[in-house]
Amino acid sequence: MSCPEKVIVVKVGGASLFSSGSEFSELRQYVRSLQQLPNTLSLLIVGGGETVESMRILHRYHPELDPKRMHWRCVRLLESTSDAAAELLQLQRLNTTPFGLDQIANKLSQGCYLVDVGSFYHRDSLDWIPSPLVPAETWDTTSDTLAWLLAFRVQAHELQWIKKPDCSEIDSVEQATSLGVLDTQLLLLLQNQPSDWKLQLNLVYHSAGWKKKDIQWFTKA
Repeated sequence: MSCPEKVIVVKVGGASLFSSGSEFSELRQYVRSLQQLPNTLSLLIVGGGETVESMRILHRYHPELDPKRMHWRCVRLLESTSDAAAELLQLQRLNTTPFGLDQIANKLSQGCYLVDVGSFYHRDSLDWIPSPLVPAETWDTTSDTLAWLLAFRVQAHELQWIKKPDCSEIDSVEQATSLGVLDTQLLLLLQNQPSDWKLQLNLVYHSAGWKKKDIQWFTKA
């Protein structure tokens, strides 16, 4: 099977997944549009939404809980939201075990698939990540950064973050992180991104209709 001309990684934010009615119908419609892109492989991961937020609240009440263990608890919770999203969006999930993602992704040339975070980001299989790109095992690392890590793993051409808030005034990753739209860990990884890998960054937001906006990263320049 031939390789796709374009590979897109899409992170579906928790607020988008945890929506209902017409808002969720629009998300489903957007995913279907990804499925229909010719010669394009789209790989989706989903955020944790209220599921992970509950763990954040628990940690706030009990700060004695180990931050690193909390991080990996939340990563495991993403498997549940991914499973639910696969059913809701009627998407096939790729291999859920570590080390298996590459073999499956290399056989795909087109379509839209869900990727479990555990298939590329697992505490027992981080050797593939260059040390400057290993994210902090803290609350600073969210599925925003993990989507970037997946894009790096598959050498994607484009990374989309689907967000609910209005992002019309955001022009850079720095702005997005300062406003809490994207997590701050992204800035550290982008500083160490290989110079020969060109990745287009986009915010897809749907506070009032679905819009897509290219954002830049200015720090390295």
